[in-house]
Amino acid sequence: MKRPASFWFKTAAAIGAVMAVLLVVDTVFAYRYVRARFARDEGYLRAVEEVSSLEHEIRREHIDTIASLERVLRETREDRGDEMAWIRVLTAGNEVEASSGTVEPHVMPAADGTGRSGRVSVVQDSSRGEILIALLPMKQPLQLSAVPDEQRMVEVALFLRTEEGLLHPLGRNLLISTAAAMLLLGSVLILVVRLPAYVKGRALESELQLARVVQQKLLPHSGDGDIEFAGECVPAGEVGGDFYDVFRTDAGETVVVLADVSGKGMQAALRMGVARGAIRAFIAANGGNSRLDQMAGRLNQLLKEGNSAQFVTLFWGIYNPWRHDFRYVNAGHPAPFLASSSGELRRLETGGPVVGLLSKASYEEEYIRLDDDETLIVCSDGLLEATSPEGEDFGDSQLAPLVRASIGMAPRVVLESLLKAATGFIAEGQFQDDLTILVAKLTRTQEKTRPVMVA
Repeated sequence: MKRPASFWFKTAAAIGAVMAVLLVVDTVFAYRYVRARFARDEGYLRAVEEVSSLEHEIRREHIDTIASLERVLRETREDRGDEMAWIRVLTAGNEVEASSGTVEPHVMPAADGTGRSGRVSVVQDSSRGEILIALLPMKQPLQLSAVPDEQRMVEVALFLRTEEGLLHPLGRNLLISTAAAMLLLGSVLILVVRLPAYVKGRALESELQLARVVQQKLLPHSGDGDIEFAGECVPAGEVGGDFYDVFRTDAGETVVVLADVSGKGMQAALRMGVARGAIRAFIAANGGNSRLDQMAGRLNQLLKEGNSAQFVTLFWGIYNPWRHDFRYVNAGHPAPFLASSSGELRRLETGGPVVGLLSKASYEEEYIRLDDDETLIVCSDGLLEATSPEGEDFGDSQLAPLVRASIGMAPRVVLESLLKAATGFIAEGQFQDDLTILVAKLTRTQEKTRPVMVA
C-alpha cells in the first residue's frame, strides 16, 4: 500500500531535527574540547617561551654563580606577577639548584620512558587555582663555578586562569553559533507541529529567512577594518556555508577572511559559525604576534576534532597599513587576485590544504611588501563554477579580464561589475553553489594616524 505524502514529509522533518540536534551537540563538544585543550596548550607554549627567555637572560648577564642564578629567577617570577607560581632549576639528579616562589607538592611524569631528558608537563589544582607545571631541558649547559658542567632542567609553574581569559572571545562567538543552531532546530520542530502550513512552505520559508538574517548580521559592515572594502554573500539556498569577514585587530592591522564550507544549507551554516568564531578568537588571543600558518594549523585541528566530514577552504590575510605589507595563508581556496595600480596581477596561492580534513596538515605564510596601492579580489568557487546555458564554467578565463579592466576602480564598483557579469553569464539559470565575493583596497596609512598602544 502506498504511504501518504505526509508520512514521508514527517520522516524527512524528523531526520532534519535529529541532524540539527547532532550539530548542536557537535558545537557544544567542540567548545568543551577547546576549553580543555586550548588553555593547556597556550600555557605550555608560554612555559617554553619563559625558559627560552631565561636562557637568553643567563647568557646576556654571564651568570656563573648560584646566587646570581637565584636573582635572575626571582626577577623573572616578579616580572610575571600573578601569572607564575614558581620557577626553579634542577640538576640531572633532580636536585634543586636555584628556585624562586613557593613550590607545592607535585609529581612529574616521565617523558617517553627516558626519565627527565625530555619535555613533560602536568596540570593540577593548587591553593591559588589551577596551574600547569612544565619541566623543560636547557639547551645550553650552565657555566657555574661550584657545580659541574652538566645538563639542567627548568621547572616552571604557570596559573591557567589567565589563559582561560583568552577563551572569552571564542565562547562569545561559539554562543552565537549555538544560537543559530537552536534557531534552525526550532524551524524544523515548528515544521513538524504545524505540518499543513509547512507543507505549503510558508512557515519554513519565514524561519529560514530569519536564520539568513542572523547569518547576514555576522558579516562585516563598511569601515569595520579601517580599509575600503565591499563584499557580497549570496547563498544557494536560504542559508549557506560561505562567509567573509573584515575586522581591525588591537594592534591596528586589518584581517581579511573568506571561507567556503563544503556542502550547503543547515550543516554548512553551523560549521561556518564555528569557523568564524574560532578565527576571531585566535586573532584576539595572539594579538600583534599573529602567525597565520600556526593559527591555520590550530583551526584545522579544531575543525578536525569536531568529527565532522565537512571541510573548509579558507583565505586568511592580515594587512598592515603603516608598513604597507600583506601576509596571508591560502588553505585550498581559489587563488585570489592582488592587482596593483600599475596593472600587475598576482595570484595568492601559498598556504596548504583545506582545513578540517587532514589531522596533520601544515601551512605556509607568505609575506608581501606592497609598493603601490593594491586591490585584493577574493571569491568562492560559486563564482568560478557558475554555469552558462551552454554548460560552460565562468572560470578564470572570464574573471581575469574583468579584474584587469577594473584596476583603479572603487571596491563597490568592482564588486557590482563582477556580480553583473556572473548574473549575465548564467542568463536565466541559477547559481548552483553559494557565491561570495570580497574586494578590498589596500592603501598605505600615514604614520600619524597610527593608534597608540596603551600598556
